[in-house]
Amino acid sequence: MGLALEGIVAIEEKTLLAAHVAMLLGRYDQAEQLFLKSSQPKEALSMRRDLLDWSKALALAEQLAPTEIPYISREYAQQLEFMGDYPSALAHYENGVIEDPEEETEQILEHNEVCRSGLARMSIRTGDIRKGIQLARDLHGRVVKRDCAIILEQLKQYGEAADLYELGQFYDRAAAVCLKAKAWGKVGELLPKVRSPKIHAQYGKVMEAEKRYKEAAVAYRNARDYDNLVRMLLDHLNMAEEAVKVVRESRSIEGAKLVAKVTELIIPRFFSQLGDHASAIRFLVLSNCQQEAFQLAEATDHIADYADSVEADGASQDQLAFLAEYFSNAGDSHNAGRFYLRAGHYRAALEYLMNCGENHESLILAIEAVAAAGDNKLTARLTDYLMGEVDGIPKDAKYLFRLYVALGMTREAATTAVVIARQEQEQGSYTVARNVLLAMYQVRRAS
Repeated sequence: MGLALEGIVAIEEKTLLAAHVAMLLGRYDQAEQLFLKSSQPKEALSMRRDLLDWSKALALAEQLAPTEIPYISREYAQQLEFMGDYPSALAHYENGVIEDPEEETEQILEHNEVCRSGLARMSIRTGDIRKGIQLARDLHGRVVKRDCAIILEQLKQYGEAADLYELGQFYDRAAAVCLKAKAWGKVGELLPKVRSPKIHAQYGKVMEAEKRYKEAAVAYRNARDYDNLVRMLLDHLNMAEEAVKVVRESRSIEGAKLVAKVTELIIPRFFSQLGDHASAIRFLVLSNCQQEAFQLAEATDHIADYADSVEADGASQDQLAFLAEYFSNAGDSHNAGRFYLRAGHYRAALEYLMNCGENHESLILAIEAVAAAGDNKLTARLTDYLMGEVDGIPKDAKYLFRLYVALGMTREAATTAVVIARQEQEQGSYTVARNVLLAMYQVRRAS
């Protein structure tokens, strides 16, 4: 109130000042009469517009500002549409259109677009569907086509709704309406432009019910519904090899189980003919046939492929520990350490990985194990090993740098980085030296 009074304190005209005070006190009818008697009668119109009192604003505009009538009619029509008074909204949208303006400014074009869009919607709402659709078609905007299509859909005019959705390039909505209308042919035409997996899946179910299995399979593939796709390929299209391919590419567990069940004899023969034992093992792991996968891996000397598949599929700690023990018994220190690490047995992992000498992958995993363990004794053990105090062979300083970075020991990492960079410079490897220092700078900046 205080700020409002400050805004009118300089007004000298008594009637105008009284009008503003009446407005501040909420006495709007009195304020209107006073504004009309004052030197600024248009303030009454501004007040009614601010109050969204469009009926009175229109009456005032006829007296004070006829050029404002179309704009007020538009605002009034939008309010009436929101309130559900569609016939009145239709009338005011019609009054809002500026016919044959002297100058077609961007503001007028936008205003007329809003009014004609409202006319299209209200025509449909009030039963003149043909006129509303034609108006929506004639307008350039996409939004009016969507809005009118939504109304038509609510009125169960599915064919007309689909046409407007398509015209507005709302292809997913158009296809969804055609599904409601059971216009399968039209859905098929729209599908290449449809992005929604849900619609593709719905169409797949329809085609399956119609026993059009090839079309169903295509729809399920587009929907990325691999379980149903595999089922189509196996149950209805006799395409076991394609089903296997889908399972391999999609990693569908349910699909893999289904293929394993239906093609129990076909799969081993299929992969054997290809000589692709790794894929057979991968497939069996996907199917949760762990025992069969392990037996095949042992028989064909593909344990490493089995291990990779198990690790990729998020194996349990027991499975990982079993693999670690297997590799330990086989004398494979790297893989024993790798799987002890994945199983969370960090001390055992470190000991096996340190037995691999300067094997790059082993040292990286050893650093990962120590960082994950958060055990000072293991940290000291690996640090001594990297510095050569365990076997008398100092390892490349870059591993000590990696260890310090992994442990968040930025000061020690920085010191090591400087040493590495100096060594690289002495050997003429200036790019490597620069990259080491840049990496350290980025680490320090991030910490």
